Amino acid sequence: MPERSPTATAEREPSSAHESADGPEPLDRSDAPPPPDAPPPDAPPPDAPRDQLAGFTRAQRIAAGTATVLVALALVLHTAATFFTVSPANAVTDSHGDRIRAYMGPEFKQNWQLFSPDITRTMDHLYVRCRLRAADGSVSTTGWTDLTAVDLAELRGNLVPSRFRLQLNNAWSALGGSHDAEQRPLGQRGLDSERYLKRLALTRTPAPPPGSRTVGVQFRDIVTTVPAPPWQSGQTTPDPSVRTTPWWPVEPADLAEGHRA
Repeated sequence: MPERSPTATAEREPSSAHESADGPEPLDRSDAPPPPDAPPPDAPPPDAPRDQLAGFTRAQRIAAGTATVLVALALVLHTAATFFTVSPANAVTDSHGDRIRAYMGPEFKQNWQLFSPDITRTMDHLYVRCRLRAADGSVSTTGWTDLTAVDLAELRGNLVPSRFRLQLNNAWSALGGSHDAEQRPLGQRGLDSERYLKRLALTRTPAPPPGSRTVGVQFRDIVTTVPAPPWQSGQTTPDPSVRTTPWWPVEPADLAEGHRA
């Protein structure tokens, strides 16, 4: 039998730093990245309760809950008031209409209607003429000025029309509910609407000749019914109606800058 070489019988040296005579040493995995689905180290246990208001005192939590309830209740009431303002007449508006209108106007006033609003079926054309007094005391009357045509000329073709051109129509509409059939004002509201209409009209009429001043105004409204569409046969269009106001006196405070003597 051949003899063994001394080197063959020698113990094998460790091949790496992780190996020793007793076997391989375990690797240190403290620096290894955590698995993707592992929770963060400072996360609470999954079954731990999460109280978002834990940092508040009991009084603060009661105040926050009360404020939330009050805001929600205010939104519900405001939404309900808006709905009954634009809805047709019903039992609620018959019983509480005055309170609803008092709350909504003027800050939250609505100018539209819900559920098939009433479509305007007439057209109003408003005219005004002035009574002038000259320096010698003589009185003359101007021709009729078409106030509606003045406003329409400013509105047509204007992509951003001014709401100032709608004031005359609103003032004339308000006059109908503040005067009786004899064109007499009903209380202070009637006097205020009359004065407002006069001042608006005088800003749209030509200035009087030098030495003359405006002492009175008179309005005439021609109401024309909108013709029925072609597919509705058998309906006749009534003749235009004319409404003329009495002569209203003009005070110096009613006059625009160009109308003052």
